[in-house]
Amino acid sequence: MALDLNSAAASGIYDKTLATQTTAKSDKSTLSTDDFWTLIAAELKYQDMSNPMDNAAMMEQITQMSSMSTMNSMATAISNFSTVINNLSSVTLTTYSTGLLGREVTVVTKTDEDGKPTETIKGIVTGVDLTGATSVYVDGKKYELANIMAVGDVPDMNKDDGTSEDDKNTDTTDKTDTSDKTDTTDKTDTGK
Repeated sequence: MALDLNSAAASGIYDKTLATQTTAKSDKSTLSTDDFWTLIAAELKYQDMSNPMDNAAMMEQITQMSSMSTMNSMATAISNFSTVINNLSSVTLTTYSTGLLGREVTVVTKTDEDGKPTETIKGIVTGVDLTGATSVYVDGKKYELANIMAVGDVPDMNKDDGTSEDDKNTDTTDKTDTSDKTDTTDKTDTGK
């Protein structure tokens, strides 16, 4: 079935003769704030003087419209805020990944079924791919940024007790001086 853009229904939505669609008609199925105020003004103008509009009902309608307007403003602000957060996240990720250029990294190349690394390689980041999911090139081979587990020279941790090999090679003998160097001779002047 072909789409007929010349139909009466489509003419309000799309005008193919326009370079841009700035003059396309807006959707009139919702009530805007301006429409609400126009409606209130018309109600007040054409009300029956023998049976005037109830002030409480009018205030209730105004309050509801004000609440709806506030909620729409908040929804727009939240939408804008999430866009800003997404953009900031993208900039942060780009800054982080480009900051890895020329740095030595450790990359996980294979994991077990629990997701624990079983094989890793060390290499220099030679490039960054910012299209789609951010990836880095380590010595010419592409890896996902999430596969980097260390940057720089990180000591290997012993899996048994959590201390590094450097910690195990330190001398732990007690080197405090236990000799008593106090002079106990009596040095009072007895010059008789």
